[in-house]
Amino acid sequence: MSDGRPGRRHDLWDEDDDLGTTSGPADTSAAAGSSAAATPTKGGEPAPSRHSRRRDEAASKRKRWLLPIAALLVLALCGGGGFAAFGRGGDDSACGGDALTVAATPEIADALEDALDKVREQDECANFDVSATSAADAAQGINDGTAPDVWIPDSSTWIDAVDPGKSTGQWLEGQSIASSPVVLATSDEQKDNRTGFTSWSSLLNQDGGLRMANPDSDTASRLAFHASRIGQPGRIGLDTGKRLIFMSRFAAPSIDKLLDDYAADPSKTQPFPASEQQIAAWNADNGDASPLRAVMPKKGTLTLDYPWITNPELAGDELKTADRARTELGSLEVREALTEAGFRDSNGQGGPEIDGATPPRLTELEPLDRNERISAVEQWDVMRTDMRMLALVDASGSMKWDSPTPGETRWDVTKGALTQGADMLPAGSQVGAWVFSSDRSKGKDYEELAPVKRLDAAAGSGSHRDRLKRIVEGSDKLVEGDTALYDSIWAAHQQMVKDYDDDYVNSIVVFTDGENDDPNGGLSLNQLLSKLDKSYDPKRPVRVITIGMGEANPTALQKIADETGGTSYIAETPDDIERVFVQALLARRG
Repeated sequence: MSDGRPGRRHDLWDEDDDLGTTSGPADTSAAAGSSAAATPTKGGEPAPSRHSRRRDEAASKRKRWLLPIAALLVLALCGGGGFAAFGRGGDDSACGGDALTVAATPEIADALEDALDKVREQDECANFDVSATSAADAAQGINDGTAPDVWIPDSSTWIDAVDPGKSTGQWLEGQSIASSPVVLATSDEQKDNRTGFTSWSSLLNQDGGLRMANPDSDTASRLAFHASRIGQPGRIGLDTGKRLIFMSRFAAPSIDKLLDDYAADPSKTQPFPASEQQIAAWNADNGDASPLRAVMPKKGTLTLDYPWITNPELAGDELKTADRARTELGSLEVREALTEAGFRDSNGQGGPEIDGATPPRLTELEPLDRNERISAVEQWDVMRTDMRMLALVDASGSMKWDSPTPGETRWDVTKGALTQGADMLPAGSQVGAWVFSSDRSKGKDYEELAPVKRLDAAAGSGSHRDRLKRIVEGSDKLVEGDTALYDSIWAAHQQMVKDYDDDYVNSIVVFTDGENDDPNGGLSLNQLLSKLDKSYDPKRPVRVITIGMGEANPTALQKIADETGGTSYIAETPDDIERVFVQALLARRG
């Protein structure tokens, strides 16, 4: 589609009869057994750690479905007898050729790992190489020039992570092999356990009470975050901003970490996003633990779709070999085996029984388009990155003037925003404060109130965060003089470039209520822009973010922000000040 939205998933078996229910009695000892089909309505980390998943007893249970999948997938890769080797070419010479490489997401590729050695013993020409590779790692490999011949990520959205400038041809969404909806993993033993919730949007943006894995590597949390942004305004409000910054900073590195923490002590964990199949498999592997249940949001969810994606450079006999293997994956036997393993089919039908509950009816959300998905991931990355910020605050006499809110001056409003910012920033952030007006200290128009330091650094009897809040609270006496805006921005920029730290996002946030008005002359706007342009160092970028109110010159502030790659905002009310300050914090770029 032209807007980048994934269309209906292409089913490998669109021409076949529907699968329906799995034949044979259900295995009551494993939660990953199949159940009656639930018809939907349309609305990456490294491989899982085996020490936590494969207890001796659980391993024996899983073999009931692992071995059939292993055998069937191997047969598929070998063409179901239609070709002897999953290699480059179809004749005997393929035995000595390069293997046709397949990078598959671990929950599907695991079934192959245990069977490959036996297959090679039986057929020395079985010349293929299947690796259990997380979608994030596979995408990075493509960008690094080590692309597989076939890629089976757990979601088509990982194509977003492929840099078109680093690969020949275009990687396109492929046909779906299986699917599994993103649900909330929870149990009665957790402190914030849930039996239901309305939507990912309400849970992440309003309710809280969950822990995410890092969406840069984990697909379930990635899609849950995507779903939370559907229909939401581009700008995030103060309360949501606080919650998301906190959530991003304490995200687990992987789903394995969340599952391991739950296994160690469920009472110390919170619910978390996971795929339905992941929960079913974990319950089956951990029969002695308190089982997790899968809670589907009432308004719908997004789904892992496991697409078969062919390298755009693949051609000739190699492409024919890959196409034959893809076709074999649509066979009835493979589909039944995947259903037994806890997957739904590519249309969302079927699904596992989890903790005694049949699979719920699936309502699929209309996904974000590609640009929206990329923006959402960038937003998350910004929120979780430590910042190094200098707040440059206008303390000219006009800040004593009334604001639109009765009983509050512009300075009162600014103080409130600064206090909110100090409260919401992560402890690892570095923050300092200057004020500016005219003739403040030793002939300068600006004055340092606090150096740029970590908020959790010791300062007197408390922390640097505490010190900043005390400074803001007692700052009324600082308000006087004119507005030497341009000289102060230039001085702050020089200082931040000098002290640049490449482990942080380095920025200056300017609060001002007026135009540049320096009785001593000072820089003009054009002179400031010229200096900022000439001093730009791509290895030491310092963004200037401006927040104007009252008589501030929006054109001048926008030009200053643009020159440094920053952003500019105009605030008319106290609510605006708080909102745009959150936006300023979220608009940081490394």
